[in-house]
Amino acid sequence: MKKVIALGFILVLCIFLAFFVFASGGKDDKGKVADKGPEPVELVVWWWGESEAPGLEAWMNETVAMFEAEYPHIDVETLLQAVDNVIDDFTTASAAGSPPDVQFLWNGVYHQENVWRGYLEPLNNLLTPEELKHMYATDLSIYKGQQYRIGWYVVPFGMVYNRELFKQAGLSDPPELWEWDDFIDACEQLKRAGITPLGFGFKDGWWGEWYTALTIYQQADEIEDIAKLITGENKWTNPRWHEHWKRAYQLIEAGYVNDDANSLAHYQGIELFNADKVAMSTTVGSLVGEAEKSLGAENVGLTNFPRFGTGSFRDLPLTDIQGWGVSAQSKHKEEATEFLRFMHRPDRLSAQFKMANVFPADDRWQGEKEITNPNIKLMWKWFKGGSAVYLPNMIPWTFDSEVMFTAPQFFMSGTHTPEGVGQLAEDVMGRWREENPDLYESMKIWFNL
Repeated sequence: MKKVIALGFILVLCIFLAFFVFASGGKDDKGKVADKGPEPVELVVWWWGESEAPGLEAWMNETVAMFEAEYPHIDVETLLQAVDNVIDDFTTASAAGSPPDVQFLWNGVYHQENVWRGYLEPLNNLLTPEELKHMYATDLSIYKGQQYRIGWYVVPFGMVYNRELFKQAGLSDPPELWEWDDFIDACEQLKRAGITPLGFGFKDGWWGEWYTALTIYQQADEIEDIAKLITGENKWTNPRWHEHWKRAYQLIEAGYVNDDANSLAHYQGIELFNADKVAMSTTVGSLVGEAEKSLGAENVGLTNFPRFGTGSFRDLPLTDIQGWGVSAQSKHKEEATEFLRFMHRPDRLSAQFKMANVFPADDRWQGEKEITNPNIKLMWKWFKGGSAVYLPNMIPWTFDSEVMFTAPQFFMSGTHTPEGVGQLAEDVMGRWREENPDLYESMKIWFNL
């Protein structure tokens, strides 16, 4: 009986102590609330860029490891996307209510359509005006006064040429700004010497977009000229606005392009240059280093894409900026913002250039102090001196896939003329306006039309 009473007493005592601890709010012996630390967070980041800038994956892995060490309660899960999934996957995931917290974003309409659908968070709610100024994107990242994207890295465009193959054909280095007729003369001289002048890949369509970006702005006097091609005030059937396709047609018809271009993806076409199989190719700054590793830095020259246009922008170099945004549906916007800030720390900016050969999109990075390579210095000069907008960033994605991607494929297979592609462009643009009235109205607001 005594044992039963004793056990009952102990049980009552335990219940009392448990109640006391619960009622005291988990305070320690000094009456303070015990610090349990922040709740664990899984931050999901989808990104792209390794194919455009080899070395970014190593940079990303290192950055994530450092961020997790500094914020041990945050586990960062990254997904490297394929180039064909960058646009659609985020939109699809957002529609399903399961997007990543942080998303890599191409410039302009590629992310603005998700802004108009309400899938991206205004960064003005998360970052200070001073931070946004430093992490520069472009004006195409702004809608109704709100900024939806920060920059990550700069993409300067140009053409690489093989000095050794030029010498074999009796050619000297071309000028920094190359006129179209001189370019054609060089292509003809290379062809006569048994050298394929140009290495491109049309299969996946991306060369067609690059080409449009490198050429159409040469015909524009102001940005509004391109906006009016979307609204229908300017017509793609006007020779001025399919002149650039006539030039691509000329290159293909003359046999200056590798004959298997329709069988190769865009970056495979660039690899032909690195493999010493062609004399020239289009490129971006991050890929120049790969060419120099393959051919020797002394054998790789750099120039702007040749000039033929009559617009006021014709002599400008071309650059674009890749960037980041935060999902409007993210439950971890604060942590996502910290990750954006972390990627823009001075040490990560310098590491980005050293590991991936790209210019960080941040005005606090002093490239003139870190760049030693002559070709990369030239691209830095182009960027800092002012450059043209990557105008396909203003054109709906449907137009990319049905016109810009396909035009060089059509020319290679002989199914369309440049005039036929101009008519196709006009038809596709008109259909997009009819089928997407809400997006079209948002686009006009974006253009301030």
